[in-house]
Amino acid sequence: MHAKASILAWADVTVGAGPAYLLRRRMTGMRSAGFIIATLALVGAASAQTHQAGPSVGATLPPISAPDQSGEHRALASLGGANGTVLLITRAADWCPYCQQQMIGLEGARAEIERRGFRIVTISTDTPAELAAFEQRRAIGYTMLSDERAEIIRQLNLLDPTQAPGRRHNGLPIPTILILSPEGRVLTKLGDANYRARPAPEVVLQALDALR
Repeated sequence: MHAKASILAWADVTVGAGPAYLLRRRMTGMRSAGFIIATLALVGAASAQTHQAGPSVGATLPPISAPDQSGEHRALASLGGANGTVLLITRAADWCPYCQQQMIGLEGARAEIERRGFRIVTISTDTPAELAAFEQRRAIGYTMLSDERAEIIRQLNLLDPTQAPGRRHNGLPIPTILILSPEGRVLTKLGDANYRARPAPEVVLQALDALR
């Protein structure tokens, strides 16, 4: 791995909370995925944040399978591209606006991600029916896996520690992007303990380019 790739591989690259707030303000009423990508790209320099939860860079994920938006049980290992998978673990496409914006942004960047030999997969606490509705409403072209009971989220040690048992949002993850090799090894980890701060699509593309 080149030096540049090594540096990125050990850093959690995110959009800071401040720019994310400005983006939310500017994105109000905007439904174009192209607009979202263009706006997110303006954030520019993303900061490195400490994010210790979940699999570490270099770790290999355990076997993961779950129903997709059509209800078909899918193995994560079968869903990647020639160079690997961009795996987003997030809260919910049904009700979380930050998750929705991030997922729409990834759809807008999907062609560029796939051109680099990767495929997008998401894991969230939505039901398959909720994922199917989001797919239809937002013209999503990638696989979304349902983890209603947060079993995969727990397996990956990505539960949000601020949401203790008994709290309304217990069982939700710390939103995280794992860039995986075809063998399921974590090459890069992007995320922030602040669920409002999400990596822009441009940051994801830069991380993929750094792995070349």
